[in-house]
Amino acid sequence: MCAAIAVATAVMLASPSGLLAQTAPAAAVQGAPGQGAPGQPARILPPPPPGAMGLTLENARPLPVPTRPALGTPPAPKAPPRLVLPEVMAAPPPPQITAEAPIPPPPPPAAIPNVPQSLRNQPGPPVPTPGSQVATAPPPRPQAPQPTAPAALPPPPAVSAPLPAGPLTVTFAAGEVDLPASVDALLAPVAERLRTRETARLQLFSYASGTEETAREARQLSLARALVLRERLTAYGIRSTRIDIRALGTGAPAKDGPQDRIDLEFVND
Repeated sequence: MCAAIAVATAVMLASPSGLLAQTAPAAAVQGAPGQGAPGQPARILPPPPPGAMGLTLENARPLPVPTRPALGTPPAPKAPPRLVLPEVMAAPPPPQITAEAPIPPPPPPAAIPNVPQSLRNQPGPPVPTPGSQVATAPPPRPQAPQPTAPAALPPPPAVSAPLPAGPLTVTFAAGEVDLPASVDALLAPVAERLRTRETARLQLFSYASGTEETAREARQLSLARALVLRERLTAYGIRSTRIDIRALGTGAPAKDGPQDRIDLEFVND
């Protein structure tokens, strides 16, 4: 269809009575724009040579059809997956149930032979006879526990010596933590007083000698001494919760005396 339209258009343009012959005089009169000066006649274009536009339906040839591009052979379609059916497993045969043989009854007890009369009169364990019941002795009764005498109470503690007059002080050697040998003479009456008075408490004010540079070490030393003294008082049966510790280190003692000491004071007495 497109080729026929192109041939018809070429025939109209090549014929003398065509569109080109009709528009040529007008173009010569009006003049082509941009050619010649104004007021001068325009140049007339010469007609095309004969045979140049002589394309007709008789001599027209169709355009060659382009060959089809080689796109290659399309890949073969994949085969659908094969359906594999599972194998049907055969059921195992049922187990064979056999009847068990009946259990034979137990054999009857053997007959007890007759005992001669001479043996029956002899002392010995009774011989059971068929159909007779042997009397069994009852089990011995458990004996009731005998009341025991109450345990003897421990003897009352010996009355310790009264507390010494004046301040209660335990003195240490410089730099030592161990208690002196004479400390029990002071702690025995102190523990006795705490046992007799349940509301009383004991406070330990511990001091240690030192300088400003060794104030920390002195406080640690005073604390260690107070802990050792409290442990010794617990050996007398005094609870540690009734003994308060005040580790003061190089603090100025409230009373005159050596710097390395522990003052004992009663509270709520």
